Amino acid sequence: MSKQIILRRREYTLKNNFIESVAWKVPVSKMYPEGVKYTFTFIEKNKRIIAIDNYNYESHHIHYYKSKIPFTFRGLIQTEKLFLKLVEDYENDKNKRNKDLY
Repeated sequence: MSKQIILRRREYTLKNNFIESVAWKVPVSKMYPEGVKYTFTFIEKNKRIIAIDNYNYESHHIHYYKSKIPFTFRGLIQTEKLFLKLVEDYENDKNKRNKDLY
């Protein structure tokens, strides 16, 4: 499968947590009907807390702690906005209270 990187970003948040965003243009297929493969990942203390991706034949989904939730893909820009909002809410402690997900 030929892959062309269309997004690659690594950065730290204001709370010194780590974000990595990567997207590849891939051939349209049953596994990647939009022709894009991507992952947006938020790491806190060496643990993945939040991620949005479409890996492993699982279509589009959100990882939040240990939960996996499907969502409707509306493009990379909208997905990145959703991801950054989840990270912002988490870092502002709006979602950390839900410990049963961890």
